[in-house]
Amino acid sequence: MAVTGNLYPFIARQAPQGAPALSFLQDRYTEIEAWRAEVREYLRSLLLFAPEAVELGPELTDHTDYDDYVIQKWYVTPSPGERMPLILLLPRGDGPFPAVVGLHDHGAQYYFGKRKLVAEEGEPAMLTQMRQRGYDGVPIANELARRGYVVAVIDAFYFGERRLSVPPPPELQPEFLLAAEGSEHWIDLLDRVSAAMESTVAKSLFWAGVTWPGILVWDDMRTVDFLLTRPEVDPARVGCIGLSMGGMRAALLGALDPRVSATGIVGWMSALTDMLPEHAGLHSWCNFIPGLTRVLDWPDVAALHAPNPLLVLQGSQDALFPLDGFQKAAAHLRAVYAKAGVPGRLDIRLFDLPHAFTRDMQEVAWSFFAKALGGR
Repeated sequence: MAVTGNLYPFIARQAPQGAPALSFLQDRYTEIEAWRAEVREYLRSLLLFAPEAVELGPELTDHTDYDDYVIQKWYVTPSPGERMPLILLLPRGDGPFPAVVGLHDHGAQYYFGKRKLVAEEGEPAMLTQMRQRGYDGVPIANELARRGYVVAVIDAFYFGERRLSVPPPPELQPEFLLAAEGSEHWIDLLDRVSAAMESTVAKSLFWAGVTWPGILVWDDMRTVDFLLTRPEVDPARVGCIGLSMGGMRAALLGALDPRVSATGIVGWMSALTDMLPEHAGLHSWCNFIPGLTRVLDWPDVAALHAPNPLLVLQGSQDALFPLDGFQKAAAHLRAVYAKAGVPGRLDIRLFDLPHAFTRDMQEVAWSFFAKALGGR
């Protein structure tokens, strides 16, 4: 039985049937570039977040040398009134280098954000353990820098240094008083408050007239803006990759930013209507774009990256997505890339694994980027 019980038949009747109206698979679309131009504008209109242009105002706050790369810490301005922390990893050697935007996951873990992808000396054991669960212990930003890529990683809105700060609810106040600031228990309590408040923040954003995914992809595009100011970066070789919410962010960034020439989506692919019976409640408010499925399915969003190289990695044991939904989305993507005349630029892999970005999956991703962008 669907998780929405007796209401599910009504909900299911609202979902569109057949190929979405703006899918490239519709007969009226024949040229991929014309389709992209039209559908990008429509997708931007659904995201409801296009603030006025502001200077990035980059501010370097820290610089640490390692054997294979340098780690720099910056603040930039993505939109009026907002300062966004950014970690930049620069490989040793002579550039310009290819670049990758690393997009961190959600994981119901809000405290660390960008640090999930970047390892530094003296990091807390809790962070190392978190990375072990999600990334097989590999800090993927460091790994990409070792392989010759400039890597930029930000804290997404609501995570890391941009996390929620509110008084704890009365039932948690005694625990907060007893927990040592910065301890694992204290961080866990902060994450519990953030999880409980996520729906309120989403509702507030909707009432303010914007969507959460719109904010995420805007900030990720501003990260590309920053990368392209760097003399170390080859502007013709910029990619992005992320797991889970990071995969959702990668799909949107590859779809909307023509400067991104290779995209890796890990653990975030399904036909969206297949998610309705049992999976919608498993996902964060960060992932919902009202009205999207009236005209586009999620693989159509990812397909906006065509004809550029696209990598999709998923686990068959991923409890967050129905396997049938993934397979339907994979078939949809293959049909789009075939119609666009570039089937060889799409790589879709299904691993017998749960929701994670494991070392085996990473090796596929690094090979994909080596072919699409260069690097080592």
